Amino acid sequence: MKESDFKNEARDAPVELPEGTRTGAKAAVEVLQSSGVDLIFGYSGGGTGTIINEIVDSGIKEMNARSELSSTWMSYGYNRVKGYAASACVYHCVGTLHCSPAIYASVTDSAPLLVIGVSLDSALDFREGLQDSSQMFPSLKPISKYCRKVVSSTDVPLAIRQALLSAGTGRPGPSVLDMAHQSLQGITNVPSEPLVLPEPPAASEPTLNKIFDMIKDAERPVLFVGGGVHLGHAEEELRQVAEALQIPVLCTSWGGRGVISDNHELFGGVVGAFGWNSANELIQKSDLWIAVGTTFSQMTTGAWNLEKPKNVVHVDVDPNQLGKIFQPTVGVTAHSKVFLQQMVDRIERDGIKAKAGREDLKELPALKQEWHDYHEELCGDGGSEDHINQYYLIHKMAESFPSGTIMVGDSGGHAHMLFRSFNYKEVTPMAEGTRYQSLGAGLPVAIGAKLAAPERTVVCYHGDGGFYYDAMELSTLAERKIKVIVVIDNNRCLLANRASFSVMGMKNPWCELPETTDFVDLANAMGLKGERVTKPEDLDAAFERANASEESYLIDVWTDPNTRTKRAIRNVIPILSDRKPTQNAARHTHPPLDGSWPS
Repeated sequence: MKESDFKNEARDAPVELPEGTRTGAKAAVEVLQSSGVDLIFGYSGGGTGTIINEIVDSGIKEMNARSELSSTWMSYGYNRVKGYAASACVYHCVGTLHCSPAIYASVTDSAPLLVIGVSLDSALDFREGLQDSSQMFPSLKPISKYCRKVVSSTDVPLAIRQALLSAGTGRPGPSVLDMAHQSLQGITNVPSEPLVLPEPPAASEPTLNKIFDMIKDAERPVLFVGGGVHLGHAEEELRQVAEALQIPVLCTSWGGRGVISDNHELFGGVVGAFGWNSANELIQKSDLWIAVGTTFSQMTTGAWNLEKPKNVVHVDVDPNQLGKIFQPTVGVTAHSKVFLQQMVDRIERDGIKAKAGREDLKELPALKQEWHDYHEELCGDGGSEDHINQYYLIHKMAESFPSGTIMVGDSGGHAHMLFRSFNYKEVTPMAEGTRYQSLGAGLPVAIGAKLAAPERTVVCYHGDGGFYYDAMELSTLAERKIKVIVVIDNNRCLLANRASFSVMGMKNPWCELPETTDFVDLANAMGLKGERVTKPEDLDAAFERANASEESYLIDVWTDPNTRTKRAIRNVIPILSDRKPTQNAARHTHPPLDGSWPS
């Protein structure tokens, strides 16, 4: 028999669809485009071909990575920098479960995300199909903000619309669609309406009156801000409020970094378990917190060991955050940008002036200098002949990389040091959330950040432990010619865990990592250049070569394996529980929490 005998002429001919209709796959891509999604990440498999074909034909930007998990982390980083669900992910059913850590991170970190899983035809749910997908929907629903199963092509435009609406309104989070294959192959005449997100919530006039009265009566007010200001792109409005009212700005030690320049005269520092000692002292002397876009989490408050004032204004886009841990004096459901702009408008309308003779403003320069002196002490002499001090490494990165560089720190002690110590010379986007902090997210999140802000230098400051998770994305950088500078804090151990277990007198050999791995050779094998640095005096030249490189560049920095992450709230043990130590050193792993704010 000849090959032509097997040719299916009907199958190979273009399918004529009834006028006014198109496939569910085409409708899905139309809704994504009309709703502002400009990039689709994905991984090929099974039934994804139907929608991938439409993505390519539409002209929308697309990109694959080396795994579904990496692709989702890229979308996470991209959307956090953009501030909305500007990208989406497409996977085959069994592959979709690989991205569950990033979906869960999106919930905990308030990151907008849309994941589309293409499952088998729903008829196979009853028939033990290969790569059975019947449990995908119930598996992902508990960790999603919005999760729906779609079986009819008629419902595709509505499902995409609702998913994007949920991801981008209120507290941002992940939307997951489990789309049966027939829903993409079938036809629909339902229109693809452009999605315009509803007007975000704002403070009422009586509430604004109350807040300005509180500011007028306060002697030491502070603006206490977190990642919600970044997600709301409210950095400029924050600066205007701070300058008009002469109120110091204190930021959280991860999500709030870069909302204002570290060098701004009103920046008081970084608050939290891994913040600045001086900033923690300043915030505890305050008699009014105007907290915008922060949730008073464990790391921000040192497990609620900061002493809060009597008066707290808490502003969050999610009403469920207000009064969640404690009852604020005033709780405001409002978008950060809208609320801060309302304050600017009221200041200009009523000619409101800053209170004169404030003692707290006179103290600011000395408090900031106290931090800089302490940081210089932490840096020491830079290291030794065979390893480099991590604080010194971070100091040199801040000196060497351009102003406005987006820093992405993977989970670990090095990342806590990074967001505590890196000097942000200007307003800079934060590509990461503050709570999930998963090993192995650093490089793909950095790639997503670079795609979202190609004009900026992006640096992935990676621990060696986490880099084993996502090192394969070096090949994505080489293939796509994306420039990310990868700096590996290679201390040959899991630093945070080693230090914590050591404090408790426990043995844990799992904290030790091999010294034999050559990350530079790995980068070379994947098509990129790099170098190893072991001496402090060689850092400047290495960073200069990385900046000058036209492609991604890897620097494997051998760092001190005995560096401890220094706590910034006195008498509190960091990371595990942040409780004050008892006579039994192991007890702090099982802390009693007496009350919602037990300080």
